[in-house]
Order: sequence, then structure tokens, then C-alpha cells
Amino acid sequence: MGDGKPSRMSFPSQATARGVGRSPDISCPAASTAQDVLVGKEAEILEHIARPAIAATIWKRKPTVDFQKWVDGLGRGHLPALRVILPVEQAESAVQAACDVKHLEPGPERDMLASDIGALAYIFGTIMDARSLQIRLDVCLGAMCPKFHLDNVTARLLCTYRGPGTQYVLEAEQNRSSCHSQLATGDVAIFKGHKWPSEEACSLLHRSPSMQHGTGPRLLLVIDAVDCPVQGASTNTF
Repeated sequence: MGDGKPSRMSFPSQATARGVGRSPDISCPAASTAQDVLVGKEAEILEHIARPAIAATIWKRKPTVDFQKWVDGLGRGHLPALRVILPVEQAESAVQAACDVKHLEPGPERDMLASDIGALAYIFGTIMDARSLQIRLDVCLGAMCPKFHLDNVTARLLCTYRGPGTQYVLEAEQNRSSCHSQLATGDVAIFKGHKWPSEEACSLLHRSPSMQHGTGPRLLLVIDAVDCPVQGASTNTF
């Protein structure tokens, strides 16, 4: 599967991840505002986050029926949770360890979850040229961030494995519900944050979706770069 296409299960393999180019130059001349969203069906779409005027990139994916049935059927007490800073190559084993803590039986769907997170960590680490990542696998009982916002990071990868996906909108249109867009379950998105090293302002905001009663918790993956030696990176704090 070295052609850069998603695997048959619509989740990336390590071979798929290695199709993403390394170390994009994000010091190119900036547009005045980053507000555009690029959407594609291949993992390579994600690396275009480095382009001026681009506020987010989205890889559209559809989980397999068997995987979605498995993760949707897990009780709250069996959903793996994780919050750790580690080298990129340790992401998959960390997810397996989190599954062990919740006493999840070994199986193909558990392995798919761990390998997918490992591959997404590789992709994001490659794009951001980061050796270490902060990885969170959050079990969300409600809207963790109900207000539209811009994250205080360089960029952030989000993927919802269970439940409704993240919502996003242009800042000027956040009060118009008809302008709100939403990621589907399984989609992978990278959003630029406050600390993106560019003079352009990012006007694309995002938030957690509201939770319908009786739908159960979301399972959300969040990945941030810890050591991101991108050219021209800002040292400002917010």
C-alpha cells in the first residue's frame, strides 16, 4: 500500500503515512487571512496546511462497518483514554497500553484503532517536523469546548472515532448556524492555531459539537506538536 491511498479499511497504514512529504516550508509569503479549507480523499491533503491562506485541511474517511460497530458498542468504562507526551514512534504502543488499562480484549478492531492513531501521529509529526507529540484520546460526555475558538497551538490534528465530529466556521459567520460545517466520524482534520508562524490572521474557528441525550460519549483524538522546529516559529505566548 505504498501508493499513498487509504487502506481497505479506510484507515491509514504506516505505509500510507510514509507517503506524506517531510518538512514543508511554512515561511513562504503569507496571505492577509487564512480562512480556506482544503478537503480531499487522500492523506496527502493534510500536508497542504502549510500553504498561505489555508486555515484547515481535511482528509475525508469512512470507517468500516465492523470497526464502527465495535467502538460504538464499547461501554463508557471500556473506552480507552490517554493523555501523554511521547516520541512519535511510541504512539501506537501507548494506545495499546491504554486499551489494556480498560481490559479491552485483543482483536482486529482494537489493533485498527491503535495502528490508526500511530499512523496519524506519524503523519502529523512528519508535517510539523516534530519528534515528540502530545496525544490525547478523550472520552467526552459533553461539549468540552462549546464556544467557537482558535487553539493556542501551532496546529492541531483532530479525529473523532465515536460520536459527532468537530464543527467549524469562519469567525465572521459564527452566529449564523446555516454557515456551520461539521467533520464526519472518522475524518481527520488539521487546524491552524494562534502560534502558526505567519503574519496572516487565521479566521477559521472550531468547537465541540453538542451531545444528544442518550447517544453516549464521544471518543476524540487530539494531537499537538511538542517540539516543532518549523522555520520562523513564533515564541510568543497567549
